[in-house]
Amino acid sequence: MTGHAEEDQDAPVDPILETAVDWLLKTRACPHDERLHSAAIVWRAAHPAHEQAWRRAERVWKLTGALPGRPAATADTSPRVVPLRRRRGLGRMVAVTAAVALAASVVVALLPTIELHLRADYVTARGEQRRITLEDGTLVILAADSAIRVAYGPSERRVELIGGDAFFTVAEDHRRPFAVTGEDLRVVDIGTAFAVGIDPEALDIGVESGAVHVAYGGPVPEGAPHDTRLDPGGRLRIDRATGRFNQDQVQPGQIALWRDGLLVVENQSLAHVVAEIRRRYPGLIIVRDDALMTRRVTGVYDLRNPEAALRTALLPHGGRVSTLTPYVLIVGGA
Repeated sequence: MTGHAEEDQDAPVDPILETAVDWLLKTRACPHDERLHSAAIVWRAAHPAHEQAWRRAERVWKLTGALPGRPAATADTSPRVVPLRRRRGLGRMVAVTAAVALAASVVVALLPTIELHLRADYVTARGEQRRITLEDGTLVILAADSAIRVAYGPSERRVELIGGDAFFTVAEDHRRPFAVTGEDLRVVDIGTAFAVGIDPEALDIGVESGAVHVAYGGPVPEGAPHDTRLDPGGRLRIDRATGRFNQDQVQPGQIALWRDGLLVVENQSLAHVVAEIRRRYPGLIIVRDDALMTRRVTGVYDLRNPEAALRTALLPHGGRVSTLTPYVLIVGGA
């Protein structure tokens, strides 16, 4: 009968892209398997279309931390392509639902990433940490999913932290002070190694050596300070909702422990913890329980294993993590 498509017929797939994704998933899962990586290189070199598909899969990985709708990688290192048209009935409905959810999540996740790329001079993807040497010799360690813009002039060296976390070891230049700005914040170096972080809840500053002067231009409680000085081991967290300064002192070596893959939180919301883990997770984390995210937590979490860190943070509060695809996690209540 004309005018009707087969009910169970799926859209055609690109078998070369599917194979490229298989190879990429397996090499990411086994980074030290030299034979696997060599086999992937041979496959890429076999035809220009293979290399093009590989680069396309890598672009999606780097920008969103996820690959498009893929099943889990198997132990078999020979890539297989399973035609999607074989999926029927309930299995097909589940696959379509997962694909729609994944596509919507990718769009949401990609928007801030695109904004960072447009505004920033240096940007990191999810799960990436980067060391950058600026033109004056200042060293910047940029945490995952973070971005900075550099504006050096004749009288001042200024770096804008657009989002995320950065640690600065500032090169000495008495003629041009060094300042970090972002979200009503201005941190001026006084011969320093220091960290600055921006998240939806707060602004964080910590000093490993030297000193900084911190000035905050946002609203603060009546009679509260707009600025302060931090010396080695000094930490300051500015609550963005209230403008309140929370200042304390720790060992200098405890500043910016994210450089070593650790997340340390003290009486902070689960929303903050999930946001920090999300930046290190090579995929998407979708929250479906806003009330759960208001719970306060204190703990140390290993960011080198983001999924385990997420489960550890949620478990005491009855939270659960479900796997929609190998690169999409769903967070909800018990």
